[in-house]
Amino acid sequence: MLVIEKVSHQFGPHQVLNNVSLESVGGEVTCLIGHSGCGKTTLLRLLAGLLRVQSGRILLDGEVLASHKKMMPPEDRPIGMVFQEGALFPHMSVADNVAFGLPKRGARKLATEWLKRVGLADFAERNPDSLSGGQRQRVALARAMAPAPRVLLFDEPYANLDPPLRRSLREDARRIIRDTGTVGLFVTHDPAEVLMMADNVAVLGHGLIVESGTPQTLYDRPKSRFAAELFGEPQVFEGTIYEDRIVTPLGEWERCVLVDPATNNGDASLIVDADHLELQLDDNGILITDIQSFGRLNRVSFGGTRGEPTVILNCPKDAGTAIGVGSMVRVAPNPGAVFASLYKVE
Repeated sequence: MLVIEKVSHQFGPHQVLNNVSLESVGGEVTCLIGHSGCGKTTLLRLLAGLLRVQSGRILLDGEVLASHKKMMPPEDRPIGMVFQEGALFPHMSVADNVAFGLPKRGARKLATEWLKRVGLADFAERNPDSLSGGQRQRVALARAMAPAPRVLLFDEPYANLDPPLRRSLREDARRIIRDTGTVGLFVTHDPAEVLMMADNVAVLGHGLIVESGTPQTLYDRPKSRFAAELFGEPQVFEGTIYEDRIVTPLGEWERCVLVDPATNNGDASLIVDADHLELQLDDNGILITDIQSFGRLNRVSFGGTRGEPTVILNCPKDAGTAIGVGSMVRVAPNPGAVFASLYKVE
């Protein structure tokens, strides 16, 4: 088990991580997500030993890898890392890249075995520059796994690859982590990677873990705006929460539509996934002025209520029956589907 215990870090006066605690077990992947600058990469660098821990501890299976008193060198840590660009040595063959850093005896054989495992056995003598981006990332994964690390860190390794290739590589990495019992820690901005890769998710914001849980938990019951906007097709608009109702540009809703019905009253940003919306015919509703289709969704334009400008909303094509331009409708979110982020009062 990898344990990050009350780790803080700052660069000069800037606090990057603030009392971060996290646990991850072997055979599972924990995804770290958050806006740029929230501390994800700094945390990975602390784990890898590329930065010294200023406060707190990092433990692996009960052994302290790093604290403000102890700094185990990177080369002595049982930790592998896969970078965004692969970071292969251009002057070495593919096999030599994988064998680099291994004990000389048996290194070539082990490198060959890992190249077979990632489907690149026939490329052992090729130069890395002759490989595609996806092939280079497979080599990087093989090189990281060859020393049998107990922890594998991914720093957005598939960000620059096309979607089908990303899916394939994610599946490879996920399978290898499960098969080997390695602890996987994956930094990403991609919601699809979170859903496909993660057993658990930690959302970082301003140096803090603002929420954590399974991907399904964060999808169904987000506690932060970032998580609410992460998955699906989030629709965001303003509204006002009262004791008995919620007033929005799309009409009035009952409090039961909120993720947390006990949310305080006040002006708020309301976020709901498109798949949790339904359009219902209502003579007292709002007028549909335009519908445009894209993929599985419709982009629906409404004449705003209370003299407000036109409101545009995405919703599934089957969100309403016999509804078209000129229909009067009410927009009905599913119960417990709307996340409310109250505006701060200065």
